[in-house]
Amino acid sequence: MPELPEVEYTARQVRAALLGASISEAQVFWERSIARPDSAAFCQEIAGRRIEGVRRRGKLLLLDLSGDYLLTIHRRMTGNLLVLPPGWRLDSRLQHQDRAAWERMGPTFVNDRYQCCCHEKRQKEYEETLCLQHDQPFYCRVCFTLADGRRLLYNDLRKFGKLALWPRAQESQALAGLGLEPLAPDFTSERLGWLLQGRRQPIKQVLLAQELIAGLGNIYADEALFMAAIHPLRRAETLSSEEVAALRQAIVTVLLRGIEHGGTSFNDYRGLWGEAGSNYAHMQVYQRTGQPCRRCGAPIQRITVAQRSTHFCPRCQPASSVASAGGRKLPH
Repeated sequence: MPELPEVEYTARQVRAALLGASISEAQVFWERSIARPDSAAFCQEIAGRRIEGVRRRGKLLLLDLSGDYLLTIHRRMTGNLLVLPPGWRLDSRLQHQDRAAWERMGPTFVNDRYQCCCHEKRQKEYEETLCLQHDQPFYCRVCFTLADGRRLLYNDLRKFGKLALWPRAQESQALAGLGLEPLAPDFTSERLGWLLQGRRQPIKQVLLAQELIAGLGNIYADEALFMAAIHPLRRAETLSSEEVAALRQAIVTVLLRGIEHGGTSFNDYRGLWGEAGSNYAHMQVYQRTGQPCRRCGAPIQRITVAQRSTHFCPRCQPASSVASAGGRKLPH
């Protein structure tokens, strides 16, 4: 699932590429991708609106639209945004030829010219790459056609993502239940310590609670705990003020590093131009089970915490700290 760095990186890409663009029309190919209103009303309400701002809140991508509307995009497990330059034609023949395949894959997009009409080198190279892959499925669930001829696609292989259109006056309802922003100025050691008070759950479980800290997920929680040298099973309430400060700094550091490297791609996540993020090469513990710790050389271990795979270094994040703090024993 895209976490804060992946969503923030995409938000910056969308802001640079689409700010000020107008949406001519929207087409919905999987109705359950639209959380509110219904798909027909969604298409009607969004047509003609201009993208006036691009933000992020937790794992939500937010597009401020003209007319005081807000579009929220929650990508969930496999959702991605992709921009197609002008010249790409939507091909919906599959809808009539093979209904089951249509519902699985959605429409295809074809460039009839196989020529690049963009002036910028990056966009030209991108379009050439897409031309070579024009017969590959996009799994497009929603297509926004822009006034300048470009298309913004919402692609989602597993169909778990949700888009919702809200009146701006209902923004608090749209963002209800989200906790502190870990890259905001008010994410201080004092506030983090206050959040951890009285919480007997393992610290890894607490870090994943979106109502406490918004945007932090499995990948970056593992990386932050390693950087702060805190065992993932450590009871949250037992962290000292020094450990809380170290954890707060580690969270900020791993998130900023993830953004810097374009996010972590090891499966489905892609940026706005279809590119994979490179942060996976910088992982210290996540999905490195059995490999030597980059800090001390001990084999990285994997356990399950709150039904999530959790990776840690047994030497840099010692189990003795769990026992001394009254936490659970590690499974053998």
